Amino acid sequence: MNTVVNILQIDVEDWYCDLDPVEWRKHEPRVETATKKVLSILRETENQATFFVLGHVAEKFPGLIAKIDSEGHEVASHGYSHRRVSDQTPGEFEEDVKKSIAILEGITGKKVKGYRAPQFTVMKETLWALDILKKQKMEYDSSIFPVKTPLYGIPDAPLFPYVINSQENGYGHGLTEVPLSVYKLPILGKNIPVAGGFYFRFFPYFFLSYALRKLNRKGNIAVCYMHPWELDPGKPRVEGLKWYHYYRLSAMEEKFRKLTRDFRFISTREWIKNERG
Repeated sequence: MNTVVNILQIDVEDWYCDLDPVEWRKHEPRVETATKKVLSILRETENQATFFVLGHVAEKFPGLIAKIDSEGHEVASHGYSHRRVSDQTPGEFEEDVKKSIAILEGITGKKVKGYRAPQFTVMKETLWALDILKKQKMEYDSSIFPVKTPLYGIPDAPLFPYVINSQENGYGHGLTEVPLSVYKLPILGKNIPVAGGFYFRFFPYFFLSYALRKLNRKGNIAVCYMHPWELDPGKPRVEGLKWYHYYRLSAMEEKFRKLTRDFRFISTREWIKNERG
């Protein structure tokens, strides 16, 4: 019997948040309905998760954030404006994070302890962001993907949660880093993402399940993620969103239901608390 408890993370942003912010007002918000569907599945399967909420979404739908909190899930920060860290100066990044924390804590009355960068853009050239998260009294970051893609990733980063030692990279001493799960290909030795998002829609479920069970059999946790808009196959088709935003959305709900039935999940906050005793 698989007794390993894994981490589940939900990036709460609306379907259009990868577009230029000047375009956002032109589009119908659908995040509230999609997030309630995620909550419903988690209730049915008795799982908990961390919801990394965009400040822009929390400002528009404070009742949704209160509902996430009232159902026992963790509310953490996804920043305010969904700008890639690599597109911001340190000063802009700090203001974006501070604004999101103030909004989320104003709704839940609870301290925000964790952060997820838009598009996983804490990379080697933006590791300075970890010091700013420490300054804002964050306890953990979950933005470093140990893969190499054209958009993000640090391929030689540790594969499992760890406490950052600043002597290694000079940034974020004492912060806990929670990397997204990857599967190392046996012959090629390369890491491929199996944690969620597009990769979860691309690979067949039997392979994803095999990869996650292999992690668990070795005593390692899986850290998985998804976006509420991935359970919304009817979202509008617009120019500006690339093909992978729409790839196999219709199959996602069934896969997500299987995942939450076959594996046990808790929030990042609870997992760290359990580890620290």
